[in-house]
Amino acid sequence: MNKVKIWTLAVLAVLSLAGCVKEDNSIYDRLHTYNQTEAFSAAEGTHTVTLEHVTGLAVVGSVDADWVTITPLANNGTEPTQVEVTAKANDSDAERTTTVDITVGDYIVKLTVSQGVTNVDDPNEEVTDQPAYTPGK
Repeated sequence: MNKVKIWTLAVLAVLSLAGCVKEDNSIYDRLHTYNQTEAFSAAEGTHTVTLEHVTGLAVVGSVDADWVTITPLANNGTEPTQVEVTAKANDSDAERTTTVDITVGDYIVKLTVSQGVTNVDDPNEEVTDQPAYTPGK
């Protein structure tokens, strides 16, 4: 009888561990994923972006857009995480946007980078629905 109880407990333990497998879009992922945005004007530029809610060294996922590069900045593991985002000039007539996953420890920051366009009627005026970038803010 004791062997049956032991086997039953063993099977229940294995089944309960199988239920702990991390699945896509799990509550764990949703609690450890943050969205953040960074807006650029049409001109070429570089911004230092502090990632919210995370500290430590960043690992940048693949960037699918050839107009933007993201480089993690040095970090001792206790400082707020920062990355350098560089966008090439947007000479097209359309705003462009890309999203990159940046991993910091157990957290994922989905950084969306958007870039406005230059007004073809007045090249000195930029057209964008994004707020203007203010350095240091």
